[in-house]
Amino acid sequence: MTTLDPEPLEDRVAELERERELLNAIANYAPSLLCIVDGEGRVRPAATNRAFELALGYASGETGGEFFWERYVPPEDAADTKRLIERVIATGFAAAQDGRWVARDARVIDVAWSCTPLPMIESGPLYLISATDITERKRHEEEVRESRARIVAAADGARRRLERNLHDGAQQRLVALLLQLRAARRRVDDPVLETAIGELQGALDELRELARGIHPATLSEHGLTTAVRVLAERTALPVTLDLPDARYDERVEAAAYYVVSEALTNIAKYAQASSATIRAQVRDGRLAVTVEDDGVGGADASAGTGLRGLADRVAALDGSFTIESPPGAGTRVHAALPLRGAACRPRP
Repeated sequence: MTTLDPEPLEDRVAELERERELLNAIANYAPSLLCIVDGEGRVRPAATNRAFELALGYASGETGGEFFWERYVPPEDAADTKRLIERVIATGFAAAQDGRWVARDARVIDVAWSCTPLPMIESGPLYLISATDITERKRHEEEVRESRARIVAAADGARRRLERNLHDGAQQRLVALLLQLRAARRRVDDPVLETAIGELQGALDELRELARGIHPATLSEHGLTTAVRVLAERTALPVTLDLPDARYDERVEAAAYYVVSEALTNIAKYAQASSATIRAQVRDGRLAVTVEDDGVGGADASAGTGLRGLADRVAALDGSFTIESPPGAGTRVHAALPLRGAACRPRP
């Protein structure tokens, strides 16, 4: 009978113990929030690191035994988290997403997290859930969004005030002067007077056009649909409209209006198009606005300030802005603007 030398076996056990301690130290000193779940999505006993326990307010040994999504995720997010973990378990491929986890004291933290299959062990499959706390990053992003939205709102307010001042001040004075000159012309046949009336009428038309460009009164008074119809009527080519019969938050309406206005201006200047289409509809809590033409395409969003300014305006409302303009195949400008809590109101 062969007798095993106990010393090499003891050395191997000691080496494995040192490796285990090293791995535990690495896990516990890592800044990532780590935990291990089994093939059902249940957290394994003593399988969370210190960062996980400190972030969520648990003592060592308190974290195992429950389905991950039932204990560490807000109820409204549990179904999405469960689906991701079960997909990883079913497919064997890692997956990641941003989400929210809930602490023992009901605090909610924002995390970027992933679920990754681990090598199979005798007791069954295991999966590593790893997360980074991005609560501060999310807070800063929200502060930036709110700041940009305030800037846009302030600029729109200034544009509205300027438009009203032009309408109620300079424009009204010019209209009064024009009426006086016309009355004088009826009494005196003077070519100089006739020329002055023509020049004054031209200046008044230009001032009205300028006021509309600053902030159209139609938009404030009657809403997006009416204001866009006015834009379409002033466009030199045929424009097909598909617009909702509703009012929205004034910031959303202003952003949508300027997207349409800039797109129509670019079509008239550069597209060599024979027609255009404007569509707007509410989808998934967003007002989606699309302007398309059948022109030469090849539009470059980086070539001018107008489209870049629109992208900034839409981003300030946490929306999305895209341009598709393949050469020879027309241009499609699309903006999706979150409606948030702003109620859609029937248009009067």
